[in-house]
Amino acid sequence: MSDMAVLEAIVPPAPKLLGLLEVQDRHGVVVTRVPLTQWPLTVGRALDADVVLDDGHVAAAHLRLERDETGPLHVQVLQTVNGVRQGHRQHAAGTRFVWSGTEPLLLGRYRLALRLADAPLAPEQALPRFAWGRLGQTLLMLTALVALYLGQTWLRSTEPAKFLPAILPTLAGALGVLVLWVGAWSMAGKLFSGQAQFARHLRIVCAVLLLDGLLALAAQALAFAFSWDALAHYSAWLTAPLLVLGLMLQLLLVAPQRRWAVVGGVSAVSGLLVLALLGSDWQASRRAGRQLYLSSLFPPGWRMAPAVPVGQFMKEADSIRVRLNERLVDGDEGADAGDEGDAETAQE
Repeated sequence: MSDMAVLEAIVPPAPKLLGLLEVQDRHGVVVTRVPLTQWPLTVGRALDADVVLDDGHVAAAHLRLERDETGPLHVQVLQTVNGVRQGHRQHAAGTRFVWSGTEPLLLGRYRLALRLADAPLAPEQALPRFAWGRLGQTLLMLTALVALYLGQTWLRSTEPAKFLPAILPTLAGALGVLVLWVGAWSMAGKLFSGQAQFARHLRIVCAVLLLDGLLALAAQALAFAFSWDALAHYSAWLTAPLLVLGLMLQLLLVAPQRRWAVVGGVSAVSGLLVLALLGSDWQASRRAGRQLYLSSLFPPGWRMAPAVPVGQFMKEADSIRVRLNERLVDGDEGADAGDEGDAETAQE
């Protein structure tokens, strides 16, 4: 008997590797990898299971993986309360389905990913190189944001002589707030998804702020040029969806696995906030917009609307005075009613 035969008799050959089962936490971080050497395979919380998951939301015997030599892989959901989730499909106890391994299975707080030995292997990927293009894009957007901020500050300044001494501390404070905001989102992303993605968060914020400033400027310019008062009154509500979209994109970077929860939650909270602000504005000024008049003036040559005759202007101004007097009268009556109520309370 040869030495190899003697060695095989003493040490049996290793079983054939059928696949590799990855157990991931809710953030996608691999907890352990289990080599598959036989079918069927049981996954659960009991110690006699082939793959033991220490999670109170997993049953003692949660599921069983079965496969013929050439057939597909079947998953049998056993006696469990929470079942098994595959993408958007929920499989209850007693069901049976085919699993290709491309989409992870959710069991309690764990995810199962599978790689079969006979599955085609993806081609090798090149190592990532430093994204000089992305860096240039980020710097360009940041420069454009600073230029827009300087322009807005210049237009709002009433004393140009004090603009230059005050612009450096003001710009430093704005950039500090920007860095703190992006840094907080990056830390949250590192905590919940394992990736900080500082540059991507910075690009999102810069893009949202740039579009917000340009959209508000365009609305004010069009309102001035064509006397479209509605654009000036409701310019804040035109940019509100843009701010909500930016917040949603940052949340999706932090929690990419909770896409539908993020979209639904941000939409619901934003809708409630908009209704609350609309109610507050209506109670304060009986209008849905916060701006009561055109607050931005542009060069006279930008005016495209026809001039208003003096008589029509005086008539419209007189109607405004009548409405203001009515509000003053209503306010005085409300104050008198409140005083009378206080006096009656004092007498009692």
